[in-house]
Amino acid sequence: MNPFTTGIAAIKVLTEINRYNSYEKQFKALYDAGDYAGEQELIRKVQQDVIPAICRKCKFDIHIEGEENLPEKGPFMVYSNHQGFVDIFAIVIALKDHQIGFISKDEWRKFKPIAKAIENTRSVFLVRNNPREAVKAVAIAKELMDKGYNMAIFPEGTRSKGPEMGEFKSGAYKFAQKANVPIVPLTLDGSYRAFEEKGTYKPTRVDIIIHPTVHIEEMDKAEQKEAFAQIEKTVRDGLDTIRSRNAVEATE
Repeated sequence: MNPFTTGIAAIKVLTEINRYNSYEKQFKALYDAGDYAGEQELIRKVQQDVIPAICRKCKFDIHIEGEENLPEKGPFMVYSNHQGFVDIFAIVIALKDHQIGFISKDEWRKFKPIAKAIENTRSVFLVRNNPREAVKAVAIAKELMDKGYNMAIFPEGTRSKGPEMGEFKSGAYKFAQKANVPIVPLTLDGSYRAFEEKGTYKPTRVDIIIHPTVHIEEMDKAEQKEAFAQIEKTVRDGLDTIRSRNAVEATE
């Protein structure tokens, strides 16, 4: 069940999603004219208008640490753990100075306004468990990143729907590897409480750590393999950091 297509959350979210989609002609005109930097900046501005509005309406409280670790400019890829639907909003807010698209599951195509918003961020749909389609998705993402667009991916492949983090799928690294772009590891915690924990919507706090950028584009294949393992460990260790800090704050 998707909380952003039915119920209270949908009422609060879909108006803003439709407002984002109202810029579709402007996005397309810039892209078709080859003004990719112009479209990236417009996407960023509209994202930073619409997504904070959604978080205010839904009372999603986003706490960010490590903003200084973001590259000054793209293209780059964000690799993050994935607890819940709210992760997408949290990442957009954390990357406030950058346009960000997502490697999104193909199932989102069923929900027209959301599917259109995904397309309008220059995101890429991925058909899961289909190697041939995965190769196509990697190629499309590479083409976009070659034009300067930034991407985010959830290497677990699906939401954990709870506090535990799943294993990162090795195939997820092909996106950054083929595009030859740096990776920004990011840890999220708390988003599962917004819906996944009990199956009903509620306001929640989401903590984010943006970790130092990993320049895999400067590494050979053997070094990249080691870096990928370290990225997963960095993201996982970030959960312990967030929880330890929050536990201390709760006792003060």
